[in-house]
Amino acid sequence: MNIQSIPEHELARLREKAKEVAGSRDDYSSFYTELLTRRLNGEPLQYIEEYIPFYSIQVNVDTRALIPRPETEFLIQIIKENIKSPKRFLDIGTGSGCIALMLKKLFPESSVDAVDISEAALELAVENSNINGLEVNFYTSDLLSNIEKTDFDCIVANLPYIPSKQLEKLDSEVIDHEPLVALDGGEDGLLYISRLIDQIEQKEIADMMLFLEIDETHGKALLDRLRNWTEVRVEKDLAERDRYIVARR
Repeated sequence: MNIQSIPEHELARLREKAKEVAGSRDDYSSFYTELLTRRLNGEPLQYIEEYIPFYSIQVNVDTRALIPRPETEFLIQIIKENIKSPKRFLDIGTGSGCIALMLKKLFPESSVDAVDISEAALELAVENSNINGLEVNFYTSDLLSNIEKTDFDCIVANLPYIPSKQLEKLDSEVIDHEPLVALDGGEDGLLYISRLIDQIEQKEIADMMLFLEIDETHGKALLDRLRNWTEVRVEKDLAERDRYIVARR
């Protein structure tokens, strides 16, 4: 990456961040140089800025968790349109906590639990909970392994879904800086999603809805896997790609 390849709007954001770090609108050049060097080395702009707007909240981001994507913001919209008066949410693989926190903001009367296998990610999620003043119950758990409750109205999961062999095709910004463990979905990309569905069925969690963010190639396989559920459909993202599963059990 060279400076000519960085759009002016990104340079402007780096200048604003440098002014913020310097605590000055005038004497910030050394900080700007440092931040620009990080960007030239391929570090994502969001990590440099240290926060990102998500739906209608703001979350801190760093290398402990993936940077929230627009597709995940749209998942919130899908949930909002399909759920009425939920009592209890469970967010699986919460990462930065963005989904769980946004659900708590949209449904303040609901109880929201969120889990992740990464304790570092959970630390970040708790920080974001405090920043936004939104109360979410965070737990360390490998999917549902440490979850004893079964009275969830809604389970949401944005789990790793990229097939292992496709990881090398990702942009260098992602490969070199974001946690690949949060992206690697195993040989076919369905390792964790399939395990989650199995656990829901084994724990006999019923009278609930499941919302999944998926790879656009996984729709047919998941429709087949969930064929015995009461209702299952694939939803498209804003680019008209099959990117979400909505299922009722």
